[in-house]
Amino acid sequence: MIKKIFFVAVCSLLVVSAWAQAPSIVGTDYVRPAIHYVEEGTNYVNSDVFFKLRSTDKETGLDFVEFALNGADFMRYKNPFQLLEEGKYDISYRGFDNSGNLELPKTLSVIVDNTAPDTMIKTTAPLYNDGVVVYCSADTKWYVSAADIVGGSGVAAGYMGTDLNSLKMSGNGKESEQTYVSLDGEGPVNLYYTAIDNVGNLAPIKLLAVTIDRTAPVVSIANSNRLINKDEEYMVFPSDTVVDEEGRVIVSTSETVSFAAKDDLSGVDAIYVKVNDGEYTKYVEPIRFTQNAVYKIEVKAIDNVGNVSEPVMYTFYVDQITPNSEVDIIDRSGNLLPATTPANAQ
Repeated sequence: MIKKIFFVAVCSLLVVSAWAQAPSIVGTDYVRPAIHYVEEGTNYVNSDVFFKLRSTDKETGLDFVEFALNGADFMRYKNPFQLLEEGKYDISYRGFDNSGNLELPKTLSVIVDNTAPDTMIKTTAPLYNDGVVVYCSADTKWYVSAADIVGGSGVAAGYMGTDLNSLKMSGNGKESEQTYVSLDGEGPVNLYYTAIDNVGNLAPIKLLAVTIDRTAPVVSIANSNRLINKDEEYMVFPSDTVVDEEGRVIVSTSETVSFAAKDDLSGVDAIYVKVNDGEYTKYVEPIRFTQNAVYKIEVKAIDNVGNVSEPVMYTFYVDQITPNSEVDIIDRSGNLLPATTPANAQ
């Protein structure tokens, strides 16, 4: 009985794990290698792979090898070949020896995947867009979401970073604690991201320009439109510069007190106040004091990416004490004149 030994070899890097071939860092200089990836018995390749047919015959020797694609007619094999178009292929192959023995065809099924994954950048918390700039907080966690539907070999890895030429691996395109990335510093950065599938197709690197805001708003008493002259000095009233001997801000029942907050990046979302032992409520209008008392008011603000300021405590004293007026009798030079009586006049 004649025994035939016939091989098909895929001339590429043979891998069986999605993580075996995914580089830890990618950049603009990435070049796709030839990769043969196997998952659950299905063969995936890219078009950089060559198929080399090898046959041996120990008796009279090999005459030729032939192959066919997807059930078409057989053709003579001469050199390793590529499959340039995407899709599923059945490669049938057989050998013919010098004695006229024709081998029964064998078939290798492969899927050619030349399409990179679809990628998106996602966060665990909403971003804030003022119509021009996108803001995030220092606590925002980022991850690459990727899907490989067209080619089908599956996502091997996601990448992101602020250095276009050195994007670090960050998970496999699905959300998990291990895939989260946080951004350092404060101010504008360019965040680049991409993903690679299991046969080395790298998605076009995308960019998201984002400004990191890690600074909470600054709270203050808002200036009123009234000036007063206290001890020959003009001051805005009420304000934190007009205080009594105990440092309490002086107010009156005829005035209101307004609060403001400033945030130079994402902007102020809301101000909250707490009066005495009450609960924090959203500040919506100036506060009017209706009785003679001391008020302790805590004020805090939150910006549009969630940074909350430390509460600022203000103590207000409601001034309802009437002035104490007296009359001095003086001469033309302003000297105080002593009172004279009939008794001391003699």
